[in-house]
Parts: sequence; C-alpha cells; structure tokens
Amino acid sequence: MPLYLTARMTEIIKILSSTNEFVTSNELAKKLGVTSRTIREDIKIINDKINKYGTQIISKKSKGYKFFFDSEEQRNMLLNQVETERLMFDVNFVALEDRVRFIIQKLLCSNKSIKLELLGDELYVSDSTIKKDLKRVKEILNQYNIAVVKDNKGIKAKGNEINMRFCISDYFINGGEIENIFIIKLINSFGNHFSDEDMKKIKEIILNQLDKNNIEITDETLNKIAIHILIAVGRIKNGQPVSSIRNIEYLKSKDEYEIAKRINHFIESHYRVKFSEQEIAYTTLHLAGNRLGQKEKILLSDLKLFLGDDIFRLSVDIVEQIKIGLKGLNIYEDDKLIYNLGLHLKQLVMRLTYNMNIRNPLVNKIKIQHPLAFEAGVIAAHCVEKVTGFQVNDNEIGFLALHFGAAIERQRIISNSKKKVALVCASGMATSELLLTKLSHVLDNNYNLIGVYALHQLDQLLKQNPDLILTTVPIGRKLDLPVIHVPSILNNRDILEIQHSLRNIHNKKKTISQFFSKELFFPGLKAKTKEEALEFLTSTMIQMGYIDTKTKNSILERERISPTSIGNTVAIPHPMNMVSTQSFICTAILDKPLKWSSGEEVKLIMMIVLEKRLQAKFQEIFESLYDIIQSPENVQTLCKKRNFNQFLASIDSI
Repeated sequence: MPLYLTARMTEIIKILSSTNEFVTSNELAKKLGVTSRTIREDIKIINDKINKYGTQIISKKSKGYKFFFDSEEQRNMLLNQVETERLMFDVNFVALEDRVRFIIQKLLCSNKSIKLELLGDELYVSDSTIKKDLKRVKEILNQYNIAVVKDNKGIKAKGNEINMRFCISDYFINGGEIENIFIIKLINSFGNHFSDEDMKKIKEIILNQLDKNNIEITDETLNKIAIHILIAVGRIKNGQPVSSIRNIEYLKSKDEYEIAKRINHFIESHYRVKFSEQEIAYTTLHLAGNRLGQKEKILLSDLKLFLGDDIFRLSVDIVEQIKIGLKGLNIYEDDKLIYNLGLHLKQLVMRLTYNMNIRNPLVNKIKIQHPLAFEAGVIAAHCVEKVTGFQVNDNEIGFLALHFGAAIERQRIISNSKKKVALVCASGMATSELLLTKLSHVLDNNYNLIGVYALHQLDQLLKQNPDLILTTVPIGRKLDLPVIHVPSILNNRDILEIQHSLRNIHNKKKTISQFFSKELFFPGLKAKTKEEALEFLTSTMIQMGYIDTKTKNSILERERISPTSIGNTVAIPHPMNMVSTQSFICTAILDKPLKWSSGEEVKLIMMIVLEKRLQAKFQEIFESLYDIIQSPENVQTLCKKRNFNQFLASIDSI
C-alpha cells in the first residue's frame, strides 16, 4: 500500500539511505531548514509507515540516525515505492494539484470511508484546506462519472468500477508525461506488486491471441490494453471487480469477446484470479474500442458487412456532408477514406457508448497545421452526435481529422497542386493565342493555364475557381483573388514584371489584408464571456447585412462542437458551413482577456466568413493568419492598435 510521505519525509529517507554513516538530527535539520524536534517527529511517523518493509531508522545517542534494513531486497522495495510516489505527487503536498492527486488515489484505493481528519494529518494541512481541496477532487472525479459521498465515517468514491479504472488509467497514468518504465510503479502505488515481467507476460498473451485471429496491433495500442488488463488484475485481487456492465449482450456478440475470453483464460491461470463474464466484457471493450487491424485487408465490397449497416451509412453520410459543407474539398470519391473512416468510426462509437477517454497529444498541432482537415473532423463529429446522441470531444475530432488530412494529401498528389491561372483578353484570337503561348513559357511548373476568356465571360471563368487572373483589360469589379494586368504583346521587361508580381502573390500576408474591413473592426470590446462576445459580433454583422441568422447559428454551432481558440490569446471563430455571399474577417480586440475554453484565455478575435467559392481557400487564409499570430509579440502589437489603418498596416508589415 502507498506510504503517503511528505516531501520532507522523503528527503530524510533519501539522505539516510545514501550513506552507511550516522547522521545527526542537527545535520538533517540544517539541510531541510527545520528544527531538530521536527526531524524527530518526522522520523517517528516514517518508522510507523516503513515498518512493513522490514526497514527502520534507528537512533543512537550522540551519533544520530541511520537507515537499517533486513535485506537489500527490502531496502530496494522501499526506495522504489518512495520514488513511485515522488513521480505521482511530486512529493510536494503543499501544491494543490499534488494534494488532489493524493486524495483521489486514496479514494480509489479504499473500499471504506476515509475521515477528513486522517487526510489532513497525512498531508499536514488543516481540515478547512482538505474541504477546499475536495471541490477540485469532485470536479475531476465528476469527469469520470464518479461521485464523492459523505457518511458518518467520512468520505468515499462512489461510481461504476469501470469508471474507477478509466480514472486510474487516464488521470494517473496517461495524465502526465511518464515514461513506460514508471507505469508499473504507478500501478503498484494502488496496492499492487507487479514487475516489468508481468507487463511483458500480458503483452505476450495478447499478441499470441491476436496473431491467431490474424489481427495486427500497434505498440501504443498494445501498451494501452496491457495497462488496462494489469489494472483489472490488481483491482480484482483487491476485491474491486466489475460487477455490472451496460449492454453486456451487445459486447458478447462482438468478435472481440471470444478473443477477450481466451486472453483472460491465460491470465487467470497465470495470476490465479477469476475473470467473471463482466470482466471478459470489460476486456472486450478495450479490444473493440482501440485500433486493431486485419493483417489481410478487408475488400471494399465486404466493408459494409464488416462494419454493419449503421456505421457504413454514417461513414458515407459524413463524406456527403463534407462535400456540402466544404465545397472545393474533393475527397468524396476516395475509397481509401471510406475504408479507414469506417473502421475508425466503429471503434469511436464503442468508446463513446462506454465513455472511454482517449488522449490525443497532437490535437493542437492538427488544429493549426491542418485546419481544413480539422474542419472536416468537426463536420464528422456533428454527424456522429446527430446519430448517436454523444458529443465528440477535441481529442476524437483530431483523430478523425487525420483521416481527412490523408485524403486531402492524396488529392493534392493527384492534382499535382498546381495553381490555376486564367487569361482575360479582349483582343482577337491570334493575339490571344500568341499571348497564351508566351505566358506558358513565363509560368513555371507551379501554374496551370486553364484557358482564355473574354471579359463578358468573367462569371463563367470564376466558376472554374482560378487561383489568379492575368488580364489585358480592366476587370471593372473587385475580386477575392489576385489579378495581374499584362500587355497584349509581351517584351522581356513585361515578363520580368509578371514574374515579380507572381512572387509577391506568394506573400500571403499581403493577400490576407483584403479581407479586413474598417466597419468590422471593434477595438476595446467589452465582454465578460465568450458567448457575450460572439453574440455581439454576429448580431452586429446581421444588422450590417454581412451575414444572416443561418450563418450566425452556424458560427455558434461550430464553436459549441470545438473551441476555436488556437493559443497566444487568439480565437478564429467561423461557420460550420460556408453559407455567406461575402468574404471578410471581423476583428475584435477585447478590453480584457476572457476565458474561451478550458485553460485558454482570448484577447484577439478574428472571425473568418468566406463565400462558397472560396471555401477551398480556407486553409490558405487560416495559414496566412497563423503566420501572423503565432508570435506572442505580434499579437501584443496588434492588440495595442485602436485605429483600423494602423492595425492593417501592422498586418501587412509583420
């Protein structure tokens, strides 16, 4: 069982165990900045706690204290336990979060109520401090559907055993940056006595059974499942088995149930524990809820049968909704996407059904580096929520986005990523043909000339979604794409100027400034909440005729599904679907930073609204903005501007 030592007690053990000599109380007191009396009191408590390890701190008059142990093995067991608790709690119970972790661990370990006075004594804090800490404890445990209940004997954790195990795995093991070599120690801190060999044995059993069923598994997933099984063995031994599980008949119908049964059978004989039907179903959860792949790929024609009608229909519907919501993103004919998305959704729905948490350490990078893919992930999450009733969090959206990101990259390879260039020319066919031929030599491999158009064919041209226009005549209207004027007959100087203009177009910061508007610039905006800020901006844009209620609702719905804060106190809200008739960026510099999402404050809001034909430009525009605001110094500079022209000048100069 855990020792629950304070930081000072841990330091005393470290000092005494590092020498074979006696150390006086005065020396210890001087090193730790306390009195000799405090050292004596600490050592008395330490001896009560370490006695079960066959170790003691002995004292000798006029010589001091010395670490005594019956065997080297017992000494190492004690020091390993001390190190484990140092990793878990930072051995600093003065810090709130460390005290909270300590209290949660005690609640999850114990089958009985714990007195507040006992917690206070062990943490060396008052009852009032413990009561304050319990507020945070309750907040964390509530995330796992675990309640803290009080009776006449103290407090205890109350909840489904499955949720208790999820909490141990997610909050304690996955919650921190802990190397694999310490995972066993953390599991052991809950009253177990496992070794690295136990982890290896369980992995061996899992791999053996998966191999017999022609199933592949990643190292990360294997590690995750092994951890859950090791936790299960420890909890069963401690009299904390899974006694009930929702929809057990559904789990028993899964192919993974038979595999789980065989895995548990081998573990039973090795650890002398009994896995009930509920425990087998629990193992099934982790097999079905994690990414397992068939060694022999399923044929696309058999995918519907493998996934089931509901998941297959959901996969197709998601791709269809992305086609509608993100026009210009041509990924709906990608069979590989349907295949990978379907397999992922099958596991996702399992995780959502049983409230299984999954961490995605890359989610913020995905948001920023692959914004278009993340938007596709948001649409997918919205579809999943409508069908299942379960809200999909950012971690899961990030994993969904990876599939869309891969599809986007495949599409780019197919299209060769060339920018489409159109020529507008009012001259005759011969002049146009000469100019077109000349331009084809001027443009490098990054550009693809899509044709020559007369000025009256401009609307027809725009339907081709060109990236830029070369024109011999004035266009006569403002367009949301670069326009370069060229003479009908080109000389060498003209060619150099065209090439120079093309290089300037690649400077995205110059292009982005066209989307800002003076009447959509709100410096010093006062708002107490995110909701208040969004309500003001969207309602104002409706009054000015920039958007309608449908677009407003789309912006709010997008924010509900996943916060649009991207770090550096910046948020980039935008609609779920591009339904506007105009393209612009509405900017608000808040009077004071406000809480936008968990752990993130926002000072600068840049709301992007694009018309349908520019949807495919979302990633480019987002990246242009991010190039500017990824620097805290740039954000600070922009937030100081109260004049629109100065603000725009800063955008162009950064």
